[in-house]
Amino acid sequence: MVLEIEVPSDEVDRHFATAYRHVAERTKVPGFRPGKAPRQVIDRFVGRGSVLAEAIDHLVSDAYDKALGQTDLMPIDQPEVDIDPASLAEGQSITFTATVPVRPEVELGAYTDYAFGLETPEVTDEQVEQVIGELREQQATLRPIDGRAAADNDIASVKFAGTIGGEPFEGGSADRLPLVIGENRMIPGWEAHLVGLEIGATTSFDITFPDDYRVEALQGADAHFEVELLDLREKVLPEVDDAFAKSVGEVETLDELRAEIRDSMVMRAGAEARHHFGDRIIDYAVSNAKVELPEVMVANEVEIMRDELRTRLAQQRIGMEQYLALAKQTPEELSSELREPASRRVKTLLVLSAIAEKEGIDATDAAIDAEIAEQLARYDNDAKLREYLTSRRGRSYLRMTLRNRTLVDTLIERALGTDASPAAEPTEQSEESA
Repeated sequence: MVLEIEVPSDEVDRHFATAYRHVAERTKVPGFRPGKAPRQVIDRFVGRGSVLAEAIDHLVSDAYDKALGQTDLMPIDQPEVDIDPASLAEGQSITFTATVPVRPEVELGAYTDYAFGLETPEVTDEQVEQVIGELREQQATLRPIDGRAAADNDIASVKFAGTIGGEPFEGGSADRLPLVIGENRMIPGWEAHLVGLEIGATTSFDITFPDDYRVEALQGADAHFEVELLDLREKVLPEVDDAFAKSVGEVETLDELRAEIRDSMVMRAGAEARHHFGDRIIDYAVSNAKVELPEVMVANEVEIMRDELRTRLAQQRIGMEQYLALAKQTPEELSSELREPASRRVKTLLVLSAIAEKEGIDATDAAIDAEIAEQLARYDNDAKLREYLTSRRGRSYLRMTLRNRTLVDTLIERALGTDASPAAEPTEQSEESA
């Protein structure tokens, strides 16, 4: 779409004033304090062209944003601006054009009347008892073992030293390491050598590191270990009775605890089933729709996915270069790998937006403001988060998220026959563009 944008003379003058001020503030002019040189001096010292370029930057950005606010266009990339610098002068209006790449048309197919339905799995007695078992493990105590040798499931503390070819290696020794015999925390077969030992006893053995061991230098290596058993304890689980039930929940009896666990599991199973049903609805709608994906949207989504990966890696203290080295990939190969999932995400967003428009579903400014307040409260009113969420881009992202959430809930309720249709009615339009 091509926008023809007119900027009145008073706005042109305001942008020239801003340009002169900014140029003056970053220019050292002999005999003048920073920012205090008059316009004619700035023109002679740095040239009229620098001021003109600065004025155009501010004018175009401001006027374009205001123009978008008066339309329902949804840009998918930066505009291509055509403006004649020679026609820009103080005291005169100016008109320029902005060619805006917009969201492509989506040809919707079927997105209701599914051949599948909501499938909520049954919560079994065995699953309830598994939770009871997990609660027992959390309440377990450790009791020193006296009078018998080590066995599987005992908690041992060991001192050991390992060598390869008679030489110690990094990570091959410890003065006191706790472990559960039989959990295979060590390399396969290592812990079996502890079975039958008594406290204070020692043993030595040879063992081979697996070919797929996490430390490449040790893969397939033959090692010798000297091990001493320092301490031995066994896990004591509480009896499953009313007293146990009281200790782990706000209940009086074991039957009440089991009922509480079952209710919680039923609610969780229902929520997961609903989420899975919503995913299938989205997949169904997307597979039946046709849309030509703009390359710019796919490329932008690839970059977003790279940023998401970089954030996840940073949480694990892994840099992108390190990750690529471990994955034996080049940056170009990673981008190529991300194209297919990025294309799916772009198509999904476009299809959901088209269905939301057809259904008359949108997010109101009040709903967006409430979401901003909730997220800021969750993250201690973080300044950077506030800046993003209150920006045009941030509000557009929240609008899309809230709108899609409402849309999927509406389609689910309609499929279940419980749709009262308020969510599907047209809502107050937001000032933001998706």
